[in-house]
Amino acid sequence: MIDMKKTLIVAAACVLLIPLYAAEIIPVGEINLTGGASFFEGESSASGGNFNIAAVPAVKFSESVVLLPGYYGNYRGSKSVYELLGGGTLYQDSMSHNFTLRLVNKLSPEHKFKLKTGYVFNYFRETTDEDWGEGLFDFEKFTLGIENETQNCMGMDKFIGSFDIMKVKFPEYASLASALYGQEVFPGTNILDFSGVNIYFRGLKKLNPKSIVDVNLNFMLKDFPDQNLIDPQGEYTLTKRNDRTSSLDMVYSRLFGSFSAGLTLGAVVNRSNQDHFDAAAPKFVDNYYDYNSYSAGPVVSFGNKFQVSCAYKYGIKNYEGRLTQKANSDYTSSKVQNKTHFVSLGSSYRLSRKLKAKVSANYFTQDSNQDYEAVYKYNYDTYNFDAGVVYEF
Repeated sequence: MIDMKKTLIVAAACVLLIPLYAAEIIPVGEINLTGGASFFEGESSASGGNFNIAAVPAVKFSESVVLLPGYYGNYRGSKSVYELLGGGTLYQDSMSHNFTLRLVNKLSPEHKFKLKTGYVFNYFRETTDEDWGEGLFDFEKFTLGIENETQNCMGMDKFIGSFDIMKVKFPEYASLASALYGQEVFPGTNILDFSGVNIYFRGLKKLNPKSIVDVNLNFMLKDFPDQNLIDPQGEYTLTKRNDRTSSLDMVYSRLFGSFSAGLTLGAVVNRSNQDHFDAAAPKFVDNYYDYNSYSAGPVVSFGNKFQVSCAYKYGIKNYEGRLTQKANSDYTSSKVQNKTHFVSLGSSYRLSRKLKAKVSANYFTQDSNQDYEAVYKYNYDTYNFDAGVVYEF
């Protein structure tokens, strides 16, 4: 079951940290409610609709100091594939509750310094009769960090740097899952729990009055204190698992009156010292979790009161050590490669200053040379059509 006690404690902490002498409270947020049709591999997926809410009541102490407590809630009522362990797993629906707190200090017109913390609850249901909070891969994440934002720095018009520490816990994960996911996730009680450090940089640069480049660079370091490395004989060593992930995203955008066009580029490199041992084969696969992925695609939008947007993204993911398997689970000598296509179409019409209607359609497909899918989903497609309203406050 969902631990409402923890949820209420986090919510209460956010409220109690707002001093009574705050000069001004400015409620800011958005509610997004949509419903429609969803399909997974050509079959209709019963959808409970999608609901999103973001509420950030800005507390203004002075012209330079602002406290931003926030709540971000999300419910997705259609089938989706998420990568939470080492491959894609199908879920019927999902829900998250994210509580954040930011203290912003404007040191000068060109310099802001921020202290931030947050706690997020993520829930995933593999079957519709499963109770919320009892999913195998439900997880909670606590973060604490600092952020520095400066104008005209490092050759950028705006440069942001942040440093966060985090603790991630999978409270419902059971070690018996090793029967599916491999010997390396057994034994132990907190196999998937990890502590992490996230280092993030972002730079925005105006090339001219009508074009801008947005660059994001991210480094994630994860240490798993309860997961031992597996050796080629299927035995456990005394060394603990650690993962290192680096990602780079770039977006170029240009305005042509009320029309804008852009190009997105992305790359992710993941390295882990953990390998994989398939006891059923038996088979040892080194560098099982290592991969390089790349993506690129255009995005266009136009309109003012009535807006239309369209985006396409092509992606490719190459695993460094993961071997392909035939449908009967026999291993081959080739490495797993996934190719993805994502198409998004959307339109919105502003009904009033705070309310707008929206319609969207999305299509995603993944093709892989991996034929064995008893554990992870490698080949699938999903598409949905949604319509709803967005209320801003």
